[in-house]
Amino acid sequence: MRTDPGDPAEVGGATAAPSDGARETRSPHLELASRARALWRDLSWREASGSLGDLGTFLPLLVGLTVESGLDAGTTLIVTGVYNLITALCFDVPMPVQPMKTIAAVALSDASVTVPQIVAAGVFVSAAVFGLGVTGLIDTFNRIVPRAVVHGMQIGLGVLLCVRAFTMAVFHDETNGARVRPFLATDGLVVALAALLVATFDFARKTFRRCEPPACDDETDLDVEDARVDGSGTGAGARRNRDSGIGFCCGFRSRTLPPDEDPSTTASSGSSTPPTALLLVLAGLALSATKPGSLSSLEVGPTAPKLVTFTRRDIAAGILKAGLPQLPLTTLNSVVAVCALSKELFPDRPASPKRVATSVGLMNLAGAAAGVMPCCHGAGGLAAHYHFGARRGAATAFLGFCKLFLGALFGGSLLTLLRAFPKTVLGVMLGAASVELVRAAVGAFLGNRTARGGATREIQRKKDFSVDKGDPSRDGEKATRDGPTDVPSDVHSEDVPTSTRVRSEMTPLWREPDTYALLATAVATAASGNTGIGVGAGLVIAAATAIAKRVFYFYSAGERAAAENAEENAENAR
Repeated sequence: MRTDPGDPAEVGGATAAPSDGARETRSPHLELASRARALWRDLSWREASGSLGDLGTFLPLLVGLTVESGLDAGTTLIVTGVYNLITALCFDVPMPVQPMKTIAAVALSDASVTVPQIVAAGVFVSAAVFGLGVTGLIDTFNRIVPRAVVHGMQIGLGVLLCVRAFTMAVFHDETNGARVRPFLATDGLVVALAALLVATFDFARKTFRRCEPPACDDETDLDVEDARVDGSGTGAGARRNRDSGIGFCCGFRSRTLPPDEDPSTTASSGSSTPPTALLLVLAGLALSATKPGSLSSLEVGPTAPKLVTFTRRDIAAGILKAGLPQLPLTTLNSVVAVCALSKELFPDRPASPKRVATSVGLMNLAGAAAGVMPCCHGAGGLAAHYHFGARRGAATAFLGFCKLFLGALFGGSLLTLLRAFPKTVLGVMLGAASVELVRAAVGAFLGNRTARGGATREIQRKKDFSVDKGDPSRDGEKATRDGPTDVPSDVHSEDVPTSTRVRSEMTPLWREPDTYALLATAVATAASGNTGIGVGAGLVIAAATAIAKRVFYFYSAGERAAAENAEENAENAR
């Protein structure tokens, strides 16, 4: 049996979880060592590539806050790298660590906002979210907010990110006006088109493979067949590590298939996924190195951190200008939405709202004194990591190690090279992540139609029919079945009376109240650019449609009952 997905004893399926008694007596050091070994086993080229998927959001905000507000890039890289490593130990999903976007947007648009004010805003938001997490109120809040409103907020955020990605890839910065980028340049439209082809290559490959007939000549397919030998995924293919190629030579290994994981799902998303994000980042670094001064400005050695001191004026200004606008976004997107998305993408190990809220609070409260950019988790970052191949906490750990290494090696001198990174590449990566976020939200909404009720209307007729299974003791026995799904496998459909068959009809989306709540949330979020306004509009529409549904049901219950009785009589007559 698997443990709680967020428990340190859970090692991502690579190591057996200890029993309750063993967990009580096991040393925390052993738990930590076991989790670290699991992260190393899970590390692969796919995880390394997926870890870089969120750079389209992280790098522009890091560079902008460093240039405009005076944050130290080297210190931020080191501390956020530690955030990544701790997050990887706590969550077995590729949980992102990304800047608080509203605070960053306020700081970039208002030159009067100082570093102490930025940090004070982050501390205020983190303290509030931490309080919700440790008291368990965030779980109550997560249950109260309708899923349709959460999915609508994800769609609205995806649209906003997609628009921003298009602007970043096609146009120059606002300082240069709305001018289209040149066609031939190190940061031109040709680079954007090439990056788009690389980013969509894996999607096109999977699309074409779906059109091909299934074959078992691939190593992945053989592993799936071997894993199903004993029906539990513990066959030869499940036990075998597929270690080959340059990944194995560099120490990157493919993850061993655990006994309790679906082999088809694991194999289909195996190490054959091309590391598109890794290729895009390497190409972007190569292009940025060609710009004058990007390499000559590098200096070996970390930057000494500077402690931040606060005044009452800084605290008040930071909370009013940036903290209060950021609080609803962090609560909804960084906790509620990211947990909903993790449940959709990783149903066997979703992140719990209480642990995510506690994580957001602790990491910012711990790094506030060093003047680090306020960070949080987010649904957009999780979608970005997932789109580019990340499936485990090993991706988060790999990104944290890279941040630590670069921050300790070059410190703040790395800013010039990062500033020269092609924004066309970052825009394409951000666009791919936004599309993944919208796709996951729409898929979750449509996939949960049956769970919401009213999605499928089934007219079932319970009739007695005889089933002869060849057993003399059961000759002539009458068995009552509810529809064809309960008919024994040895009884053909033509043997079942017509009156027992089920007729299903999907309810149109326009008749579902949740559809209007989702649309209202998505449109309001995308139009206003504020998740608080979007969620407020969605909650109002959800309450109005719920009341209307109850009223409509009360007055139409008799009409529906009469219609169903008439239809039943007509079927019996036939």
